[in-house]
Amino acid sequence: MRTRTPASLVMLLLFSVLAAPTAWAQTNGKANKPSESFASDKERAPSQEKTKDEWSRREPPREGEEWFSRGYQLHSADRYPEAIEAFKRAADLGYRKATAMYNIACGYSLLNDKDNALAWLQRALDNGFDGFNLIADDSDLDPLRADSRFKKIVAGLPAENENKRSRNGRNRMKLDRLEQANLDFARLEAEESAEGEEWAKVGSRLLMLRDLDRSVVALNRAVTLLDYEGSSAMYNLACAYSLKGDRDSGIQWLEKSINAGFDSPEKLRNDPDINNLRSDSRFSRIDKLSKTLSLSQFNQNRDRFHDSENSNYSKERWAPAIALYESFVKSEPNNGRGWFNLGYAFHYSREHTKAIEAFERALSLGYHKPVSTYNIACAYAMLNQRDAAFTWLDRAIAAGFDSYGSLSQDRDLDSLRSDPRFRPFLDRANYNTKVRTKKYERNEW
Repeated sequence: MRTRTPASLVMLLLFSVLAAPTAWAQTNGKANKPSESFASDKERAPSQEKTKDEWSRREPPREGEEWFSRGYQLHSADRYPEAIEAFKRAADLGYRKATAMYNIACGYSLLNDKDNALAWLQRALDNGFDGFNLIADDSDLDPLRADSRFKKIVAGLPAENENKRSRNGRNRMKLDRLEQANLDFARLEAEESAEGEEWAKVGSRLLMLRDLDRSVVALNRAVTLLDYEGSSAMYNLACAYSLKGDRDSGIQWLEKSINAGFDSPEKLRNDPDINNLRSDSRFSRIDKLSKTLSLSQFNQNRDRFHDSENSNYSKERWAPAIALYESFVKSEPNNGRGWFNLGYAFHYSREHTKAIEAFERALSLGYHKPVSTYNIACAYAMLNQRDAAFTWLDRAIAAGFDSYGSLSQDRDLDSLRSDPRFRPFLDRANYNTKVRTKKYERNEW
């Protein structure tokens, strides 16, 4: 059985193995920061997210390296003011001073504080920061790129030697990311593109570049085209409207994104792009909804509950989830995500008949048709009802379920593997996966 989860920082949905859903967040449309700037990858599992109280209980770092690492973790959690202070401590202690200053500039940029961002970027360069290609490509600096002061800094960067310039000509051509994003937007319009992923990607990029009007156009088209896969585009649309000062539209799209599957309560708490929405009286209700619908909350004590076959199966672990979502769907019977979560919790409590009923309700409400249908097939397989399992597996693949890895490795389907009917489903899923992969590779810019 599967739940939706994002691949690492790309606009491509996969289906995770035994994991609660994580956020396909705004930052998932951004490039990962290379190791020369940050100490480690930006990707974090939901169970590793730290609340403000958890951070405050930790002993303050003493060494520059510890402050730098703390700054990275806070930046990764969208907690930019605290990250900035940590990087300042690292710089004061002489640890990777130029890089710490560069990361401070990134934090201020993401806070839309252009004056401080540009000042710290110049300080980083004055102290020897030489990641010139990073300055060209780092999406954290996108909010600065239309500013004449940023263009002046870029124009003043030292010339690379001839061999390096030849080798990195592609990076030189990408210095003006705003111009490139506008060209991509114009191309999609001229082609009357029906590729939702392309519109979502260019919309996310324009959002970071603060070309908000075009971002709204692109993201609206993405939402229309992506259907059930559009929760991240919806969240980004909420961010764009927030930055434009349109609270009503921002609040509406934020709630839509949560109900469509956007799963990052931490981002709702910390993302500066939606600061304009947090003072709205409606925000607290959406924040509560986000926390309630996040299956990640039941992933935190996973190691405490396990059985010999599969650590995700545990009546004890999922009992609180069942109680929560049974209560939730009583008060919100038309919330497809609530029914989906209830089905997920029932499934991993080995109550497969009840899981099927819940997933069917989610399906009737239009919630994530390929995944809901696939999960029903898994439940029937676990009940050893092969004919029903194959019927629902056929529906899942016909609906676009494209994870060959799930069908080939999912233990829930073990009862079907000896049946001669199973092999053709592997072939069909593999075909769907290849089509999706080629489509993504075609859209990768």
